Amino acid sequence: MEIWIVEEGKKRGPFETYQIRDRIEAGELAGDELSWHKDQSGWVKLREMDVFRSEFGKSWEELHRVLPPPLPSQPFPFLRFFARWFDVSLYLLLVFSLVRFIGHNLLEAAVGPFLYLYFLPFVFLEAAILHLTKTTPGKFLLGIRVVTPEERALSLQGALARSLRTYIVGLGLMVHPFLTGICHVYCIWYLMRFNVAPWDTVTKTRVRVVGPLFLPVLLFTVFFLIILVLLALVLRPTFIQMLEIVRELAA
Repeated sequence: MEIWIVEEGKKRGPFETYQIRDRIEAGELAGDELSWHKDQSGWVKLREMDVFRSEFGKSWEELHRVLPPPLPSQPFPFLRFFARWFDVSLYLLLVFSLVRFIGHNLLEAAVGPFLYLYFLPFVFLEAAILHLTKTTPGKFLLGIRVVTPEERALSLQGALARSLRTYIVGLGLMVHPFLTGICHVYCIWYLMRFNVAPWDTVTKTRVRVVGPLFLPVLLFTVFFLIILVLLALVLRPTFIQMLEIVRELAA
């Protein structure tokens, strides 16, 4: 739940509920601050919100009781894997369709500079979307958000650094399926071992999973299948051409 509060005459937020609770326990919020969330019709005092009403009834001893540290976040490796490939497949569909539309041969382009440059725009595009929305199309449908430790959107520089490291370490530059597969195996192992991806360790970003819900997952599945079918249709002439080359070499 995202909550806005009024402090010193200024609207601030959004804050997650746990952030508000931490500030209440620290004595930073007295409960008289006006607050609002999207399911609420108007602004009310913080102490009058159902989710925080019990916080202001706690005794001093309850507020200062020593609690065990929170459990580490779940890595969700396969959820993130499918979200990543949704975005990648959508981008590949757009790029390969554009190449076909302007009349270039994909097989011929794959042996030139195009092979090492075609995926670079994805890095900048993903960084811009993460900076603006905290998510990407695939992540959005699966309830995944990428934020800073303060739960804020990544800066453009931070988002670009994360996307670039993902492109190198996670996707192996997208120049050969075998290299990409090796990178995937390593990154899934790393994520399950340390509960954080290699690029999130370096950039100190946090991945929050607020879903997935049934309807978004259903939409994700339908859209993903449509994208894959369209991508296969776009690449069909290239596959046929590759098959003919193999037959000629084998003859």
